[in-house]
Amino acid sequence: MDWDDFKFFSAVVRSGTVRAAAKALGVHPSTVTRRLEHLETRLGVKLFNRRGQGLVLTAVGESAAAGLRRIEQDIAGIELLLRRSEGELAGPVRVVVPGFLMLGGLVDDLDRLVNAYGEIQIEWMSSFSPSASPAAPFDVALELTAAPALDLIGREIGAVGWSLYGHRGLLVDSGSALKWIEADGLACGKTAALAIDRLKSSHLDGTPMVARCQGFTHLLPLLRAGVGVSALPCLIGDADGELKRLPGAGVERAPLWLLRAPESRGTRRVQVFVDYLQAAVRAKAVRLRGG
Repeated sequence: MDWDDFKFFSAVVRSGTVRAAAKALGVHPSTVTRRLEHLETRLGVKLFNRRGQGLVLTAVGESAAAGLRRIEQDIAGIELLLRRSEGELAGPVRVVVPGFLMLGGLVDDLDRLVNAYGEIQIEWMSSFSPSASPAAPFDVALELTAAPALDLIGREIGAVGWSLYGHRGLLVDSGSALKWIEADGLACGKTAALAIDRLKSSHLDGTPMVARCQGFTHLLPLLRAGVGVSALPCLIGDADGELKRLPGAGVERAPLWLLRAPESRGTRRVQVFVDYLQAAVRAKAVRLRGG
């Protein structure tokens, strides 16, 4: 079996489009298309439906994608064990991750890393922008940004989608006048704020504000109570059974960067956590993007 074909399939699933997958793999889009067609022909199944807006996974494709995610997680677990066997790793790793990624279950399998590396002490730091606060101490961070600080080591590893959400009951009555909930202090940075502004101006321009709150801790209960509508990361909104997307609302995406401080270069315990975060983002790439 040629596992290389599955690499192209997995890249398309994570990236959302052939063009984005080709960019991530460093190949021409036609190469990605050809490898997908070769995989479907070899297996005798249809993994994607070709539609005007791009590729949409079939039921078989969804099952294959889920299976590949499990395999990637298993491989990541094996790598953890192998690296641990090379020697003891001990000490703190200072981590900055936006709160909504934690709420959305990005690190829900962190116990695997903790069990493999019991000597590593993970210090979760208050969310801040490493690019905007270069003097703040950290080892590894996930940040929504279009322009990371030049003195940081990192790369773009995905995208986070945002859309508009409200309570299901509120949105059933399409004739009702919607009201906006303004949420401050989401600690997601300027790039995410611009994405939210684009969503609001495109779909809810002129909508009166009914409430202002601080962060997701206050915003989510207000949305579930049907007080109004607001913007959420799709990772949070799509997983909440009481909420649904505003009909016709699109998805605005912000680049997600994995960054590390230059002084952490060569520190094995930091590299272990970098690898873990990369695997975690890959496993939830579709949910992070919002489809």
